[in-house]
Amino acid sequence: MTTISRDTARAMAIAATGLSQRPAQPTKAHVWATLERLAIIQIDTIHVVARSPYLVLWSRLGDYEPAWFDELHYPDGRIFEYWAHAASFLPIHLWPLLRPAMLRYHEWGWGRAVEWMRENAAALEHVLTEIRAQGPLRSADFKDENHSSSGWWNWKPAKQALDMLWSSGQLMIKRRINFQRVYELTERMLPDWDDAQAPDYAEAQAQLSMIALKAMGLATARQLADYFRQPRTGMAERLERWVTDGAALRINVEGWDDPAYVHPDHAEWLHAGPPTPQLTTLLSPFDNLIWDRERTAALWDFDYKIECYTPAAKRRYGYFSLPILWRDQLVGRIDAKAERKSGIMRIFAAHLEPDVALSADLIDDLKPMLRDFARWHGTPELVIEQSDPPELRTALI
Repeated sequence: MTTISRDTARAMAIAATGLSQRPAQPTKAHVWATLERLAIIQIDTIHVVARSPYLVLWSRLGDYEPAWFDELHYPDGRIFEYWAHAASFLPIHLWPLLRPAMLRYHEWGWGRAVEWMRENAAALEHVLTEIRAQGPLRSADFKDENHSSSGWWNWKPAKQALDMLWSSGQLMIKRRINFQRVYELTERMLPDWDDAQAPDYAEAQAQLSMIALKAMGLATARQLADYFRQPRTGMAERLERWVTDGAALRINVEGWDDPAYVHPDHAEWLHAGPPTPQLTTLLSPFDNLIWDRERTAALWDFDYKIECYTPAAKRRYGYFSLPILWRDQLVGRIDAKAERKSGIMRIFAAHLEPDVALSADLIDDLKPMLRDFARWHGTPELVIEQSDPPELRTALI
């Protein structure tokens, strides 16, 4: 069995997720190709800098136009939203593989979801009736200030009903307006769809696992299950069947206890080596490369935690710190905020990891990257308040 170094493993993960280098001139086609490569882009609404889906794309493409991604969603209809790795954007061609999960939502709906749907059948039906009659609607369209909040016909139950109907596949998200979901009937969004076209649940899960394996570059059984948030039970056995059938390669990574697996499309990387990482960029906390914190630690010994949910007094690195990817290393993080009205990109703090030397090469790559990051946000004035080490701030301004 082939054994690779962690350096090679890192380069494989970086290359598979499209972070080795950027296109010289990004286009809408590059946006679509990036989504196809990743298969999932996780959704998050925090926007102290660009919202995470747009930042994931910037990390790989640089100065692209965010409207291109919006157009792929609407009017192009090439993107849909569903639970994958949390709520996510996905290419529409993956719809058949997610459909079995939608049809099973009544069985596995989280928490009180199934009970809620049973108890609020009238609310669900009324929401469907309104959308059927009026066309696509947002949750805000269901507010009724003149109605008693004690009844179901108010914003909160209607919003819950929309979420349940989306999760169970009766509604789709047609588009977003100011990042608010606009819901439409699935039957109108995909008029030619027939549930007979969907694979059975087990086959859909197997296909999603194979897509994830290619998107990740390499993965252990546990890491692979996390990509589409699949059950861990049975994943190791699935991978071993693939090895036997020649559909996957089993390898060792130096320092890892568990075997890793590689998609056949990446087999050449085990012999000739993956592309050499050349890019310096910032990563969203929800970037595909690092969203699995255990895998991030296994590849880089990088202890990363998003601290927006941590009380301010207990934060170490800041509200929404962004990891710095320098070629094949995670070398630090910045806590930034785009102050759009004033045109300022404010970096509250920039931190290097304790074992990272402040070299001329690092500064030469960081400095233009931060300027590009600020300009793309429409906040071209870069302000750095403090850094660790202190001389980092001086070198960057």
